[in-house]
Amino acid sequence: MDPVLLAVYVAILLWSASWGSFLNVVIYRVPAGLSVVSPASRCPHCETPIAWWQNVPVLGWAFIGGRCWTCKAPVSMRYPAVEATVAALGLAVALPWVSAWAAGEVEPGLAAGGIVAEQAFVFALVAIAMIDADTFLIPDSLSLPMPILGVGLAVLLGEARDLSWQQAAIGAAAGGFGTLAVQWGYSAMTGREGLGTGDVKLLAGLGAWLGPAALPPLLLAASLQGLLFAAGQALLGEKLAEERGLASMRHVALPFGPFLALAGIEWLLVGRRLAPALAGLLGG
Repeated sequence: MDPVLLAVYVAILLWSASWGSFLNVVIYRVPAGLSVVSPASRCPHCETPIAWWQNVPVLGWAFIGGRCWTCKAPVSMRYPAVEATVAALGLAVALPWVSAWAAGEVEPGLAAGGIVAEQAFVFALVAIAMIDADTFLIPDSLSLPMPILGVGLAVLLGEARDLSWQQAAIGAAAGGFGTLAVQWGYSAMTGREGLGTGDVKLLAGLGAWLGPAALPPLLLAASLQGLLFAAGQALLGEKLAEERGLASMRHVALPFGPFLALAGIEWLLVGRRLAPALAGLLGG
């Protein structure tokens, strides 16, 4: 491999892993209404500040053996898992842009802007998925800026991303107002809430970033993956139901946000590139 490209990929991997470390802070503090910048990271048990070498993504957790250096309380493996996942996703997002830059198809500044923007989108989805899984809530601070930023990005990089600002605006409206209408209709007919309001806001953001054409397959993928996850939980049997104090696994509620976020990431990385081929096959 070209040494320059290798250096670029390593730099992107390290950059993304650092953001994974920050996302751990976001996931823990935002639902609690705490600042994500102050105070510095510390052990949640003894509140001892974490030294910089303990805070190195993935490796820091291994250095301390998965336990606080001071009080020896266990540190969840979720922290390095999030950091490693975000590092891999950040690199995956960057690969098409770096390839296009290396082939002379886009200017370096444009490629860098595309990488940073799409990474920010994916990193926000990771945080939303984790927070919603923990709390059944999607913070407005993460979901509300997404439609505005998605349309703004289409103005700046629409040609490079094959998504005009008009398409981004239609996607935001379809994802937001369209699903809100479905939510109201479902509630009126059944007396039960279907999609939560947080999911509606998230769908508006997904529509703005990915375009209106992405919404139907995205919803389908999210629903199927949610059903598969629910089926997997059901296979765990009555033991899990008893642990949760439930009559059966049918009473286990699942947040939909994580599956929407997962489907959004999947579409960004894979789906939008397969869409033209699939449309050709269906048309042919």
